[in-house]
Amino acid sequence: MPDDRKKLGPFLAVVVVAGTMIGSGVYLLPASLGAVGSISILAWLIGAFGAGLIATVFAMLALASPETSGLFSYVRNGFGPCAGFVAAALYWFSCVPGNVAVALAVTGYLSVFVPMVAKPPTLTIATIAVIWLLLGANAVGPKFVAKLQSWTALVGLAPVLFTAIAGWFWFHGATFAQSWNVSGDPALTVVPRTTVMVFWAFVGIEGAILLAVRLRNPGRDVPIGTLGGLAVAAMIYIGASAAIMGILPAAVLAKSAAPFADAAAPALGASVAGAVALCAMLKATGTLGGSLLFTVETAECESCLGSLREAPPPQSAYRVSLTNIVLTGVVETLAVIVSVSPSLARQFTVVTNVAVVLTVMVYIGASLSLLRLSSALSAPQRTVARVVAVLAVLFGAWLIYASERDLLIWSVGAVVLALTGYVPVYLRTSRRAKLLAEA
Repeated sequence: MPDDRKKLGPFLAVVVVAGTMIGSGVYLLPASLGAVGSISILAWLIGAFGAGLIATVFAMLALASPETSGLFSYVRNGFGPCAGFVAAALYWFSCVPGNVAVALAVTGYLSVFVPMVAKPPTLTIATIAVIWLLLGANAVGPKFVAKLQSWTALVGLAPVLFTAIAGWFWFHGATFAQSWNVSGDPALTVVPRTTVMVFWAFVGIEGAILLAVRLRNPGRDVPIGTLGGLAVAAMIYIGASAAIMGILPAAVLAKSAAPFADAAAPALGASVAGAVALCAMLKATGTLGGSLLFTVETAECESCLGSLREAPPPQSAYRVSLTNIVLTGVVETLAVIVSVSPSLARQFTVVTNVAVVLTVMVYIGASLSLLRLSSALSAPQRTVARVVAVLAVLFGAWLIYASERDLLIWSVGAVVLALTGYVPVYLRTSRRAKLLAEA
């Protein structure tokens, strides 16, 4: 029987969720939002509300079926093995560009010390190297990755917390107002599109439920990790983003490869800006370790490739598959190469938007599953669960509708590819069930 001491408790569950969300999103998004302006603060508020709905969905799923392990198992329990496989495949697809985005955050702040890293081809090489370094950390084990995130969390959060609190001393209302809507498009067009961009910062909220099999008490630790991690992240996001929009003009942010370091330089000097960049780079490194862990865990889960195993390896409760680590590294390397763009900010925007749309599709599947699984809850809890699930589905559908039309085409293609991938899994499991029945 696996040693539960090697599993994660509620504190580390909160650390993993908050640490994964507070990574590339808060560190590089100000640069992407520079093309929009300070009106993006409205998108942050809407995104936080939607993330709260989804976090509540995950918490209610854990209460409705505490014995279920992992996000995709809930989808499978609600709609069958095909739905579970498609959800796992879509999430895995979303993890690939998502990991590229986090790695870009690491290399973006590395460029403060090595300027040539900010542009291809050096940017591409450095990003690939960072990904393989953190895959090596995952080979050590999930607990090592969780501790890496906790070690880098306090140091890495220092510049963001400083900006969210002390940054207001350098905040200029005129700068914030002049940068309100630099695109010139109507607010009803800008805000929905920007919400898709900022929602990338909330991706990772599923961390606790995805790692349920690695938690000591999923029924307790999933709700604590999910809601606690979101609360920490949302407060930091909104405070830091609003402050930095009043420190640097939108035009300056749009060209920045390290916005928090650039914000510190005018007020505190180049040496402090370098320290900020180092902290941000360390934090993004810890985040990348966690997001790569989610990617490998998705491939190994029972709803995905795990269904092809005859039996899990003895150490599976506290160590991930080396084969899946190598496979993930190869796919991530190809994703970095395919997504190369003229600037770091543009490449970051492209990969994050793709990741958001695919991930939101999985969130919708989980919300629909809650509608079916909520019958196991008490009457008051059942009512709350169903209302929240409907609102989460509507929010997710609105977010997908607000995204770029090209992304919708890619999303449909991803669903078709996932359904095609289920065919050999179905044939394999059906053949196995037939052999067992005949034995």
